[in-house]
Amino acid sequence: MEIKKMIFDFIYSNESNSRYVHIAIEKLVSIMMEDYIERQDNLVHVNYRMKTNVGFFEYDIYAPDGFDSYVGQTVIELKIARNRLIAKRILRDTVGRFATHETEAKNVIILVIGENVKNKDFSSLENNTRFKIDFWDVDNFVSICEKNKDLFIETYNNLSKYIIRDTVSKGIGREPQTYVDKRNQYIKQLNEEYHSDNLTLFLGAGASHDAKIATWESLISGLFVSLINKSFKTNGIQLTYEDEKELLQAVMNQNGYSPLLQTRFLRQGFEDDFEDLVRNILYKYAENTSNLLEEIGQLCIPLRGRFGIKAIVNYNFDDLVEKNLERLRVKARAIYSEGEKADSDELGIYHVHGFLPEDKGTYEHLSKSLLVFSEEGYHKLSLDPYNWANMIQLEFLTKSTCLFIGLSMTDPNLRRLLDIAAQKNNDDSCKHYALIKREKLKRIPTIGEKLLNFEQVNEELQESFFRELGVNIVWYDDHVEIPKLLETIKG
Repeated sequence: MEIKKMIFDFIYSNESNSRYVHIAIEKLVSIMMEDYIERQDNLVHVNYRMKTNVGFFEYDIYAPDGFDSYVGQTVIELKIARNRLIAKRILRDTVGRFATHETEAKNVIILVIGENVKNKDFSSLENNTRFKIDFWDVDNFVSICEKNKDLFIETYNNLSKYIIRDTVSKGIGREPQTYVDKRNQYIKQLNEEYHSDNLTLFLGAGASHDAKIATWESLISGLFVSLINKSFKTNGIQLTYEDEKELLQAVMNQNGYSPLLQTRFLRQGFEDDFEDLVRNILYKYAENTSNLLEEIGQLCIPLRGRFGIKAIVNYNFDDLVEKNLERLRVKARAIYSEGEKADSDELGIYHVHGFLPEDKGTYEHLSKSLLVFSEEGYHKLSLDPYNWANMIQLEFLTKSTCLFIGLSMTDPNLRRLLDIAAQKNNDDSCKHYALIKREKLKRIPTIGEKLLNFEQVNEELQESFFRELGVNIVWYDDHVEIPKLLETIKG
């Protein structure tokens, strides 16, 4: 089969996962270019990190002595674009990035793979840099692959295996402090996005946890106990407070993470009292603020002449964010149903899974809020692509940089929306960030360093998985670190 056709067949057969396509094609390019340059007895490095005036900069392929007619330090950057307009935007961004980092490279080759993209399309781009820029299209790359067809076929047929193998190898060789270096880099990037009014916060259960809002497990378990108690009372059986506590603990131990199927049963069991009962359990031990909520609030205080935070997408039912912003005199509006919008001087807080404020008399039309608390509610959200909650999330995922706080990132609907956003952006860059806790395994003396290697490989794999969704992981060791990280983002 023709090499060019094989490349395009791979790209378009995997079009629904654009980030995997980029990772796989990047692997194919690196193997073929590494072979091509080494056969000229020249050095070549793949994913080479170089220190620049503003930190570390990673090159896809770096040949310190050049190759062919390229003399001296030569860099190859791979980009995938399916039309000319996107290709030109990506190229301008890439050239600007190299110029900003004051690269020492003499030659920068930007390889653009796209069916309708030709070298001549880039001839109008100006080159006012200190280094020479060449634009390669897919035909340039194909001509190199033709020189070693056997290697191309073998690599092409085993791309997934190579990707996993490289990720594991990279994890084994990973320095223990790598996550700290990356975190510092990401916090700096988030600071830039914040000061460009381009940062949206996505908040999950972890954002309210320190304020003692009931967790999902305790909420479901509490409802089970209430349902049992209700049935007992109907039959003349009275439970004491201690009985309820013991029952609650037993239900929590048995139910674990309480699948959504159980909530369908619960909602039917309470009928009209359901939302009031959820509200009572949700706020039973809650405090109005916490260190984390305070820093989220501080982040939302507009800088002079700027907004700072574009919006908040909140997956939580509670109104603790609203209470903290009101205390800090930040104008905000809770939005929980279709057709609502924030005014230009208000910060929109979008409750995309439903809204249960502690004082329901403070808000109007709460009945319109979709409470994603049951299997049918979740299905309605995930199966309706035009649901207002999905459209709002996509709006911010495609048009801003998003920071996920207190989310495990395992929700299938969120991952689906991230994938759609990646396809809409048609860009291989990771523009979003998620604060994720590092999980350390219990030290076992007989395993020793092998355990550390496993943790490092696991981190590398996690970063790779999230990268396919366009998300950078900002690792932290303890939840108490998050407020300080947010403070640093504001700067």
